Amino acid sequence: MRYALALVCPPLALLCCKKRYQAMIAALLFGLAIATARFGVGALIDFFLILWASNVVGDERARIEAREFVRTVRPIPIIRV
Repeated sequence: MRYALALVCPPLALLCCKKRYQAMIAALLFGLAIATARFGVGALIDFFLILWASNVVGDERARIEAREFVRTVRPIPIIRV
């Protein structure tokens, strides 16, 4: 769901991942992309915003999975000889 949100509105996807300051910067860049869409530069800015938001969403998902893995796996006892 967040990946689809990253495609449609990258600042909102960053906000859903609790990255407020990054979302503010992305919102400014998204506004700039909309304003310069006529010249072709907007598509380039939007492309990089989508990549950025997808990366943040993926990192957030990986962090959650790693936390769940650590919580479910018991530590291996140290065998001393």
